[in-house]
Amino acid sequence: MIVSFAVVTLLSFCSPASSFAFLPRVSRTNDAVIIDVAGVGYAPSYQGKTLYGQITNPGFVPLPSFNPYYPMAYRQQEQTPNGFVYSYGYPTPLALEDVLPVRQTTAPVCGAGPAMPATRALSNERISGGTSAKKGAWPFMVALKKVDGSLFCTGSLISDTRVLLAAQCLEKLSLYELSTVTVLVGMFKTDQTDVQMTRRISKIFLHSQYNSATYANDIAIIVMDAPVVLAKGVASTVCLPPASTGDDYVDQDAIILGWGAPAAKTPQNLEQAKVSIISNTDCKTDADRFAGQYVTDTTICTSVGDSVKYTCLTDVGGPVVILPSPGAWTIVGINSYTKSCSNRGLKTRVPAFRAWIDQYLTMD
Repeated sequence: MIVSFAVVTLLSFCSPASSFAFLPRVSRTNDAVIIDVAGVGYAPSYQGKTLYGQITNPGFVPLPSFNPYYPMAYRQQEQTPNGFVYSYGYPTPLALEDVLPVRQTTAPVCGAGPAMPATRALSNERISGGTSAKKGAWPFMVALKKVDGSLFCTGSLISDTRVLLAAQCLEKLSLYELSTVTVLVGMFKTDQTDVQMTRRISKIFLHSQYNSATYANDIAIIVMDAPVVLAKGVASTVCLPPASTGDDYVDQDAIILGWGAPAAKTPQNLEQAKVSIISNTDCKTDADRFAGQYVTDTTICTSVGDSVKYTCLTDVGGPVVILPSPGAWTIVGINSYTKSCSNRGLKTRVPAFRAWIDQYLTMD
């Protein structure tokens, strides 16, 4: 059975008396599920559990019972599941910031990036093999990495501690996987040799109305365990658009970004493609669009005419950005539905969620 409120699958029940596992602290607002990852514990019996579908009740999930007089109630001894050393206290940065002194300049308020490309993508290009961006050109782009080193989603910096991405990036992770996800900041090549900063996830805000069957409300915010250094050419935030539920930006040029196919044999550079935003009406009636049935007033579509310039599976969560004024790249879409690199996808319409973003951009 498909659970409408799929975001609550980021949990699983356990028996603390037998496993001594501690779930993340979980709470709910009227429009979000909040998962506090800091202090999450580990139980071998739950290591391989997939969180998707484990919880069907969207109500508040209580904390497991514990002895309040035991000073280490929410910490466990360091263990090595599958050879990976992880300390179950508050996550800390995995690496020192590799930022050269010459780069310690004031970062733009938001929206740093190149000029709008003059032409759109060639008809045989897509992000899995298209136009390479310049290193450092899109400093708000981040990638998410699993413990095995594989990249599985992208996102956009919206503050020095928060990343905007798709809810589906997180919904099927196990507790173990969630606690070991690394946020890669300032990465250009998929071999990860040029990553500027790394962080862990401290907290997650997922839209409570996210539906995994229709991709409705496919939006989430992750809070990193430490601020990143916002510096020119290293990392900066993307601008947020004004709130709107209208079918805005039709016929405007936009840029889609990503690292392309996950199975590429050689390291991939961050790639970009110039596209055009089309109306939801055209998106629904386009017979070639697999996602046409999911188009709503909270989604946005892009096109490059007869081109096949699309995003790939690992590009889910990444941005669709426009340039309303020089130096102010603004995110209007989040890559959501993507069947494969050869199919057009569907984007979450960011302006429709501006009030939601603002609420959880500052919430502790």
